[in-house]
Amino acid sequence: MNGPAARIGLMVFAAGLTTTLPLPLYVEYAGDAGKGALAAAFACYAGVLILTAPLLGPLPDRIGRRRCMVLGLLACAVSSLLLAIWPGLGSLALARVFQGLGMGCVANAAGAWAAELLERQGTAPEDASRQGAAVVAAGTSGSFGLGSVLTLLALMAWPAMRPPVTLPLHLLLFVLCIALALALPETRRGPPGPALRWPAFPRGTLASSLGMVPAWGLTGVAITTIPAALAAAGQPRAGAWAVSLMILTGLLAQGRTRRLPPGRALRLGMPLLVLGGGVMFWGAQGGGLLPLMLGAVIIGLAAHGLVYLGGLAAATIAAPDDRPRATAGFFLIAHVGFSAVPLLVGIGADLLGTGTALALMWAGVLISTAVLWRALP
Repeated sequence: MNGPAARIGLMVFAAGLTTTLPLPLYVEYAGDAGKGALAAAFACYAGVLILTAPLLGPLPDRIGRRRCMVLGLLACAVSSLLLAIWPGLGSLALARVFQGLGMGCVANAAGAWAAELLERQGTAPEDASRQGAAVVAAGTSGSFGLGSVLTLLALMAWPAMRPPVTLPLHLLLFVLCIALALALPETRRGPPGPALRWPAFPRGTLASSLGMVPAWGLTGVAITTIPAALAAAGQPRAGAWAVSLMILTGLLAQGRTRRLPPGRALRLGMPLLVLGGGVMFWGAQGGGLLPLMLGAVIIGLAAHGLVYLGGLAAATIAAPDDRPRATAGFFLIAHVGFSAVPLLVGIGADLLGTGTALALMWAGVLISTAVLWRALP
């Protein structure tokens, strides 16, 4: 990855850290509010992304890639500042709103900006689209995996420190990233587009994008319901370690899986979602830490190493002249899974019990992946 693309990847990484640095403190923020309340606060992030998709999708074309990136970084910085000075479930919900706005700006601008900078250096459009998707996938997956690890390590070193040292350090990282963004050239071509446009869903990519519903649905449940259940069983940090292992596995796998054609990556990843979900849920319900962590590894490979990277590449390759809206469409579907699935499972865990809710979730993953696997082009 060349210099400008690597710098954009760092900006995506910094924005993504906003969502995972506070993850080990989620149960502490929620107190006795219950799994459903925590899942609802968690879902604010994706809910904002879904509701603002007609605005954030075309925003990089409207105001330019650089301005959109800086705006997103500033929104993410506000989120970290809120949690640093006002911890609690209400603060988490408000912070998730700013995270949704920030990541919507950053993710929609980053892939197109990196691809266009690569095209200026002579890279073919399809390869530039693939590499631009890889920048976004690596930045988000790396931050999703490392964020909670960094905070866990900080809590081990300074257990009583609130906020953990990672939050103020994160604000300093934003200062660096905004400076880097302002130093890169703008690549938007042509006049500004309309202020509101629906995200694009390129022909032939609906099944590959819909694969993100079970993929990120599993990720969201691993972040919310499973840590809450483990905390109730006397293991308050085990869930955060499992999530970190899950996403870091996906990040490490991307070094090899990015070379796979998108369709092949998706066909490999979807059956692994079923296997990984079953093993992780068994571990969370009494099977022990070994199946919990093994399931996390399998889900990480499937969701973040194969389905995420393959689906995003398929969407941007299919729309080389409309990458921001194609990216927005892909993330719109992904965040339906990231918000609706954990919310439903969290409510189900409160009403029916965690075991029943996870069993129903696994059945949904099995059915949806089987249907989508057959529908892939």
